[in-house]
Amino acid sequence: MLKARGGFAARTISTLFVVTLICGCSQAPTQQVSGVRPSSGYLPNPSLLQPGEQGQMDLVYLNPAVKLSSYNKVMLAPVTFQATPGSKVNDIPPEERQALVNSFHADLYDAISQHCQMVRAPACDTILVRVAIVDAKQSDASVNTVATYVPQARMLDTVTGYAFNDGVGNFVGSATVEGYATDATKGTLIWQGVDKRAGANAIGSDSLDTWGDVKNASKAWSERFGKRLAELGACSR
Repeated sequence: MLKARGGFAARTISTLFVVTLICGCSQAPTQQVSGVRPSSGYLPNPSLLQPGEQGQMDLVYLNPAVKLSSYNKVMLAPVTFQATPGSKVNDIPPEERQALVNSFHADLYDAISQHCQMVRAPACDTILVRVAIVDAKQSDASVNTVATYVPQARMLDTVTGYAFNDGVGNFVGSATVEGYATDATKGTLIWQGVDKRAGANAIGSDSLDTWGDVKNASKAWSERFGKRLAELGACSR
């Protein structure tokens, strides 16, 4: 009996090892999804977007004529939902949509305020940042839990995700965000970007929260945006 249990344990460990290799040895709660396209009507000039580099949004534009070091304050507009025609976002109850944008706004504010002075009105040397969720999908809580914690199901979900779903698990949640920044008084376009993130079935994640993947995506975007502002020299004086 002990030998049989040992054999089962060995097979389980082996399966987990293979899954880890397939997933890229990462346990980040969300992952970036490539191939995103901007919606119509939100970004100031989507034709300027170019593929982002490693660690950046999937599509991004940074005005080369603007020096971020000349700005020392940030005005963050309320995060909104900008549902595209036919988007599942239109089916989300209003109170749930409001909770998601409130959470996203709080994450962004916290991340940016670590580097910049936050203001509520336009002023000189101020960046006005606007962000919107243009698409969002809940995870399937029950099936996603099985895919997260049962090794065989996790492997199957990973393999089928890579084969048929652009590397994304079949039962995870996802969100697409668009954002742009302008000079708060002059209106000059400084930055704009589009990105999509989806749940990564990370072991230890709250798979029962159907909006958990969207919230984790919001946290990831917020953290990266705050760090990127600092890297580009914004609010350095």
